[in-house]
Amino acid sequence: MKALAVFLVFNLFNFGTLWAQERDIRDPGAPGLRKNSVYFELLGNGAIYSINYDRIIPVKKDLNLVLRFGGNEYHGIRTEQLSFNFIGAAGVLVGSRKRFFEASLGYTHFLGGPDRLFVLTGGYRFQGHRGLVIRLTPMFIANTQTGDTFGNGLWIGFSIGYSF
Repeated sequence: MKALAVFLVFNLFNFGTLWAQERDIRDPGAPGLRKNSVYFELLGNGAIYSINYDRIIPVKKDLNLVLRFGGNEYHGIRTEQLSFNFIGAAGVLVGSRKRFFEASLGYTHFLGGPDRLFVLTGGYRFQGHRGLVIRLTPMFIANTQTGDTFGNGLWIGFSIGYSF
């Protein structure tokens, strides 16, 4: 009997804690959700294109916060001067497993021009378990600059990338 007790105690300490849950209960997000993404966006917040990184912060099983930053280089038809544009956004992902509704509020700063864009986005995000990220994001853009610039109105963005 003593040998059996010693054997059980030894194995308990040697093999560690057994997990009865499918995932760690300290991680409130969707199970298996990759939290970092890098993607290429066509149109969208950067007007023509942009390269972006975002980080997902789990809140609850079906609710996550997302912080995004990115940028691009663009020069217009009339000039050869380069313009570097910076993008920042914060929002929420609602959904689970692979498919999400994504809503965010963002800001785009054009260094080479007068445009400063505030962007309200609501769209679809697919994030596969093997890393594929696809986003389709209709948005409303409000430009702080008046005159003949990138104006206020509806816009759309399409993104494809990788999550890790």
